[in-house]
Amino acid sequence: MTTVSTIKIGEYKIPSSRQTIKNLKSILDKLEVPHILDDVSFHNTLIDLYRMKSLHNTNVWKVEPDGSLSLKNRFGHNGRFDNRCLTIKSLLEFQFVDLQLLSNEEAEFLGSQIYEFEFRTSISVNNR
Repeated sequence: MTTVSTIKIGEYKIPSSRQTIKNLKSILDKLEVPHILDDVSFHNTLIDLYRMKSLHNTNVWKVEPDGSLSLKNRFGHNGRFDNRCLTIKSLLEFQFVDLQLLSNEEAEFLGSQIYEFEFRTSISVNNR
């Protein structure tokens, strides 16, 4: 039995595979796009920290060695991810990154993921 993973962008979500989420996460890390994987937040700005504090109503955070911020598991993270859910605040996050940092294969993969997401949800960066 295979477990279906989810990619969320804003209020929209689509089913995905764990391997797709792993590949997408490595690209998001390279571009330093803020995202949340399995309840651990990566590349957050101060605004994101205030937003999470408001949403989760706590002052207790677990900061991981790589600088990521743990939301639910505040007392330690085992370093293993299930790749169940990858969350990105908005497609607008991709307007402010240097895509030249990506290899041709990574850029093609990212483009296909964004296209699939727009196709399945009928949203676009230009419509938001």
